[in-house]
Amino acid sequence: MNQGKITLFAGIAVIVAGCLVWAIRMNTPASTKDARGAIGASVPEPALSSANQELNPFTHVATIPATVDPKTIRFEKLKMVELASKTQLTSDPQDCKEQQFRDPGGPNCESVKVLERVKAIEANYSFIGPEISSGEGNFGPSRQTFSVYFRPEELPVSGSVQKLNKEQAGSLFDVSTSRPMVQQKVIDQQNSHFCAGNYVDGSWVQTDPKCKEQVQYTTRAVPSSYLAVEVNLRHPMVARR
Repeated sequence: MNQGKITLFAGIAVIVAGCLVWAIRMNTPASTKDARGAIGASVPEPALSSANQELNPFTHVATIPATVDPKTIRFEKLKMVELASKTQLTSDPQDCKEQQFRDPGGPNCESVKVLERVKAIEANYSFIGPEISSGEGNFGPSRQTFSVYFRPEELPVSGSVQKLNKEQAGSLFDVSTSRPMVQQKVIDQQNSHFCAGNYVDGSWVQTDPKCKEQVQYTTRAVPSSYLAVEVNLRHPMVARR
């Protein structure tokens, strides 16, 4: 190859390289900020989610352990309180994700905000509860409490309920108890097969090693583990038209 052809090919190579550099520059974003913006636009950040919930705080029913003697229930006091009637449940997906990472078995990451409150009359009752056991022994029965709530205009009382003595306030209400039936999963004794055996050094040992137990379950209605206590006004006020 003579000197003229070499010079020609070298010139062509320089022109091609220059075109490539110009093309790359034309397709490069003006700044790294523009590049980040283009990428971020396709993956929006998770938004906060919230839901409002209307509540009915005026409940006349409470639950206590079924082992409680209803005769030990007694009236304690009345007082004016404020209860939440509307709340807002807020959830931050990013905060939930971080909390689950820090404490997988931790509490719910949703937060509750009270939006509205209403005035209510709290009727407080006490009862003798079951014995409390701990590592230090039994502490014996103790008085525990529960409360139910009424609208102020429901009570046949003129003026503040705080002025009523304990006997007067307690005479406003009737108390009744019941033990609801609930559905419970139990062993079906008739259709189950159990292997005979004995405890040896604290462990269950089957008499026949080849025996295989077959346990069947069924659902039946059984008394609940709690008593429902209903408190009603003896002479509720009738709303005026």
